[in-house]
Amino acid sequence: MLIVTRKKDDRLIIGNDIEIHVLRIGRDNVRLGIKAPRDVSIYRHEIYEQSTEANVAESAPPATEPNGTETNPGGENSERQP
Repeated sequence: MLIVTRKKDDRLIIGNDIEIHVLRIGRDNVRLGIKAPRDVSIYRHEIYEQSTEANVAESAPPATEPNGTETNPGGENSERQP
């Protein structure tokens, strides 16, 4: 991991086509501007993690009981009919 110190209006260049611009420095946060080609995806870490977890959950096979039936075939909040 590269760690750098930047001031307001300073910039970083990543590769030849990604530019990070320090727009504002607050007490608890920093506002960054990012210039990148449209084909480069940029996500906040927490959003990326949620998306990754959701994709893993969707691709997991349903859990089954020892007799071969699904443990919760209708989802988390579904009710079983007698």
